[in-house]
Amino acid sequence: MAAQFTASEWRKINALLRQSGLEFGLPERRSDSIVIGTFNIRKLGAVAKRSAQSWRFLRDVIANFDLIAIQEIMDDLSGFEHLLELLGDEFGMVVSDITGATPGRRGNAERLGYIFNWKRVNRTALASDITYDRSEIAHTLYTNRTAYGLAWDDHSRKFGGWERDAELRRAMGKRAKSKPALVLPRFLTFIRQPHCVSFRIPGVDGAAPYEFLVVNAHLLYGTNKREREWEFMALIEWLALRAKQPDKLYHSNLLLLGDCNLDFDSNISTMRDTVDAFIKSLNAKYLRSKKAAKANFPLLTAHPTQGILRTALRQQQTYDQIGLFTSDQRLPLSDDNKTAGSTAGRFNYGVFNIAELIAQALHADTIHSIEKSQRMSVYHKAEFDISDHMPAWIRLPCPE
Repeated sequence: MAAQFTASEWRKINALLRQSGLEFGLPERRSDSIVIGTFNIRKLGAVAKRSAQSWRFLRDVIANFDLIAIQEIMDDLSGFEHLLELLGDEFGMVVSDITGATPGRRGNAERLGYIFNWKRVNRTALASDITYDRSEIAHTLYTNRTAYGLAWDDHSRKFGGWERDAELRRAMGKRAKSKPALVLPRFLTFIRQPHCVSFRIPGVDGAAPYEFLVVNAHLLYGTNKREREWEFMALIEWLALRAKQPDKLYHSNLLLLGDCNLDFDSNISTMRDTVDAFIKSLNAKYLRSKKAAKANFPLLTAHPTQGILRTALRQQQTYDQIGLFTSDQRLPLSDDNKTAGSTAGRFNYGVFNIAELIAQALHADTIHSIEKSQRMSVYHKAEFDISDHMPAWIRLPCPE
């Protein structure tokens, strides 16, 4: 079993969380605003897979959210249900069935779930996967048949070599290497189907509510970074095309919450600019009509006071994203990101920096100032017992 925090370490971590969690980006609970977030909780499965202190930590973090999308829930729902029990009757949940693997076969099957506060958020009627239909997949295969043929041939050669090597290794009593991954030349469909659920946030004193179709996604993480980008762009384009005609949607606003696995590590500014430019092009290309929604991805913009926000625990990538496609004029647009957090209770966004909290709790210094061995210990223990991601969030003023 991987290293875990000791009971003494957990006491220090939880004490600092209760005392100063807001200083590390944990969103404040306020009666005048709603907090919506996303959190990939690594391999959230059986209760016994995490310590009791870890479950209490997750409870205390999630209790600050009114609606939060959770990724990487395992087929074993006992841990997710245990988390809901710890939160109490004030909270409810929605969860998908498994995606990413065929039932009964080996694979990385996961569920996508939501936890929401019944007193602040209403669940409405829609729940659905987001898929590409068979005709679209067939069209992609046909129009790119030459590229796919070359990809099949290349994979066949690599797989044949792997089989021969695996047979030799087994004969020598050694373990076979991992099978070679199939690298696709174009986007075909999602590695895991995003899950869409409808929610309503009641208005103040009879004001119209916010109504959202919330899309929870855990996109591809693979060795081919182009495939990651293709999958993200395909989902954004799907959402943009739906947002083009909001009067045909069950709710007219779309909200993406999820682990999009965008990799900014190699060239942060270039990748960020590429994605940002693509989203702006959607506004210009697909969302030009007066009734069409407008796209805003706050985490692609440097926060006016916090700077560029990272969501990976090791703070090198912003894998996780929050995206709004809104026709409701009360909801924030891209220009509003420049003044986020300037007024308490109004629009803001952020990341709860778990790594910094733990470094301060255990070593009384920042994560990048402590010794490398201490930093690696924080990462290894937190990744095993909490997650390798940190929760991202937005704050919206209550509908007025």
